[in-house]
Amino acid sequence: MRVSKFRLPSSTGGSALAFVAALVSGGAFAQEQAQDDGVLDEIVVVADTARTGTKTETKLTEIPQSISVVTADMFNERGSVNFQDVFRYSAGVSTEREGIDTRGDSFAARGFTAAQYLDGLNRTPEFVYGARTEVFTLERAEILRGPSAVLYGAGGAGGLLNAVSKRPKEDFAAEFGIQFGSDERMQLMADVTGGITDTVSGRLVGLYRDGELQPEGQADDRRLIMPSITWRPTVDTDITALVLYQKDELGTQTLLPGTNTIYSSSARPELPIDFFAGDDGFNRMNTDHLSGTLMVDHDFNESVSYSGRLRYFDHDVDYGEVWGVFTFEDAVDGTQLAREFFVLDEVYQVLNADNNVRFQFTTGPFEHNVLLGVDYTEFKQDRREGFSCGGFTSVVCSGFVPDPLDLSNPNNDTGFVGEFTNAYETRSTQTGFYLQDQIRYKDRLSLVLGVRRDKATSSRNGVQEDPNEATSVRVGAIVDVGFGFSPYVGYSESFQPVFGGDFFGNPYKPQEGKQYEAGVKWQPDASTLLTFSLFDIEESNRLTGDPDNLQNQIQTGEIEATGYEIEATTYLFDALRLTAAYSDTDAEVTEDNDGREGLKVVNLPERLASFWAMYHFADTRDWSLRTGVGVRYVDSKLDDPNVLETPSATLVDASVDGRYRDWRLMLSITNLLDKEHYAFCGDLGEPQGYCWPAIDRRVLATVTKRF
Repeated sequence: MRVSKFRLPSSTGGSALAFVAALVSGGAFAQEQAQDDGVLDEIVVVADTARTGTKTETKLTEIPQSISVVTADMFNERGSVNFQDVFRYSAGVSTEREGIDTRGDSFAARGFTAAQYLDGLNRTPEFVYGARTEVFTLERAEILRGPSAVLYGAGGAGGLLNAVSKRPKEDFAAEFGIQFGSDERMQLMADVTGGITDTVSGRLVGLYRDGELQPEGQADDRRLIMPSITWRPTVDTDITALVLYQKDELGTQTLLPGTNTIYSSSARPELPIDFFAGDDGFNRMNTDHLSGTLMVDHDFNESVSYSGRLRYFDHDVDYGEVWGVFTFEDAVDGTQLAREFFVLDEVYQVLNADNNVRFQFTTGPFEHNVLLGVDYTEFKQDRREGFSCGGFTSVVCSGFVPDPLDLSNPNNDTGFVGEFTNAYETRSTQTGFYLQDQIRYKDRLSLVLGVRRDKATSSRNGVQEDPNEATSVRVGAIVDVGFGFSPYVGYSESFQPVFGGDFFGNPYKPQEGKQYEAGVKWQPDASTLLTFSLFDIEESNRLTGDPDNLQNQIQTGEIEATGYEIEATTYLFDALRLTAAYSDTDAEVTEDNDGREGLKVVNLPERLASFWAMYHFADTRDWSLRTGVGVRYVDSKLDDPNVLETPSATLVDASVDGRYRDWRLMLSITNLLDKEHYAFCGDLGEPQGYCWPAIDRRVLATVTKRF
């Protein structure tokens, strides 16, 4: 990431800005402190560039696509615990779509799913239970909105969310902390980095957590260690190796039945949002995650450079869940809660590699930055699972279910065991070749042209599916017209493999996404950036019923999402940092043969709005104090047949951050007013459906000491 600097004029009161983050891409600030006798007199502005949009260090005002960054300072002050929390204040990103479900983070952007990346590599090529990205290991997170197949291959049309790991620094720094909070949370944290020799630097990040989930008694424990080392044998070479081991011992947040939540009645009492309908001895998600990442960057000369990324991870999951379905109408007082179960024993293995060479040259008045690359992803899973028959009639299932739960006198420790009913192995691969040319004309006009060719394969229990092949393109232009304004237009594509074939043996084609985007980026100074974007995304080749053959599915389904987004960040009066975001997305099924045509996309709020203000009350040589408050609005959501509506919610967050010399105390409160709400309610074929509880008030107090 390119770094630029500026000095604070004496009239601004440099020390008052000591802990203010400088502008980072469309809604984020970051800072590195340079102290002179304890007073910061220089701000380092990072992220006038970002890598995610082009895989090269490119200014945000030269990327013809909506992209923004959230730094660790920002998501920590907002009380982020999981990766999905990081993007609550980002335009167009719908987070916590399944509430506080422990299985994983759930996102959507611009009406479609968004992929999760780590250090530029796909972290979850398929859905992976557990080992969610730990925010303490991150320096920042980046959002690239819309189809992004040219650089990243298969994925949804919503875009991708890329996390950036902490890496070794040459200068010594250390931080140790302890965190206490709601749900019996106690967490110890350590982060130490510095030079080992003139050419080698190291870093060690560690975390120990003991706590509970929102339902009382359900564990929320984590052990994590992440050592890394960087070798810089020359000024042109940077090699970093990073290892991550993460062990989670968690309970589960069980689903709650709609009959006892938003559709409760006198005959079916309403359950508290933190009610546990599972079984203490059965509900769990225990995971072991071990990964190794190698990152290599080398400049051969001023015109040619190489970048390589390689990761392998092995991930074991032991998961079991019992949850409530509905209360029996004919039961006495409506207190007998029917329950189902699911059990999973699984091993995932993922290998990612991305290698590219960059060529920089000029042709007349045009400056070219050409990227030629190849990437590869291999995903393996060895899976055993078991289902109760009530909720999973389409699969091999167990002949018994957990006993009903008596709500008037619940017994959550019945000794329920469950059984495995199904097992299989899968392997999928994707290989892609991509070419991108970033063209700069007279330091005003930037063009981005890209093309990619992919081949994806899949097998199940050794039986090979027909491969999927796709060609993707990207075209965009952005121009600096003066006064900080940079309007842009762009077109990009995505694809998602669809394996198998129709009733007649014809292989399916990949789902295809196409986006048209236009907008403007306004950066009048180094501390202000506003991005406005309009988009139209169409995803085709979705499976739907064949009207001429009830046993067949054909690829005529289509979803279209149109809308606009506004995201702004500014810094005022030497003391006040403001961020705001608003998005309006109209996503609906435009073609379908199964009765869904014209319906809104499931579990998607049409409107999202947020505002965050951070104010510095005082700042001296030894101490400082700042406070923040934020408001988030999440619009209502509809289920699949557009029958059940999850009500909208307006939530308030707050934080207080005090520092004395090398000590820091931060208090963050999520859902300050303790608004009781549900992330989503859907029918899933059940009477009045299920509801995913959302987070209640969460208070975190963190004390850290820096060395």
